[in-house]
Amino acid sequence: MRPGIALSFGIHIALVVYLAFALAFHPPEKQKEDDITVNMVPPPPPPPPPPPPPEVKTQQPLFIPALAPRIVNVPTTVADLPIPAQPELKRQPAQTVTAAKPIEKISRRPVSIVPPTYPERAEDRQVEGYVDFEFTVETDGSVGNPKITAEVPEGYGFASAAQRVFPKWKFKPELVDGKPVPTQAYYRFSFKIK
Repeated sequence: MRPGIALSFGIHIALVVYLAFALAFHPPEKQKEDDITVNMVPPPPPPPPPPPPPEVKTQQPLFIPALAPRIVNVPTTVADLPIPAQPELKRQPAQTVTAAKPIEKISRRPVSIVPPTYPERAEDRQVEGYVDFEFTVETDGSVGNPKITAEVPEGYGFASAAQRVFPKWKFKPELVDGKPVPTQAYYRFSFKIK
């Protein structure tokens, strides 16, 4: 056993013996006759709070009527204004305008295509759309002067995706007297989710 533990154990035993000895030879004290017994009485309850102060009525300002406006006589008639003479207007005879015959645009089917990349924003939201092009089918079948006329819906990147690949497409040119000629055409470039 360690010396510290033995010392602590010895001190505790000595204290127990001392307390037993002290209690054995000292009888409990008797109550003296002249001791006064005090009965505990609870304190009285606190007084109620004071009543709130009476409301002070504020006086309303006195009504002071506005002074009546003075009546002023104002003339109610106005002199006639002179109207200047109007120049005589002559009608010109109707002119016939002959409109130029509009260029007929024909929808063409492609013979060679480059597939577009589906716009990422539209694909994330599962949105389909289309882009309308007006263009010229050149004599060699290539796409000339492509112009976007519609993008539905806008803001999903359909127009830019179509514009990157559409000029690389090929169409069958129109033949006049057996020779290919440039032709105005339109094409709807559709984007469908597979």
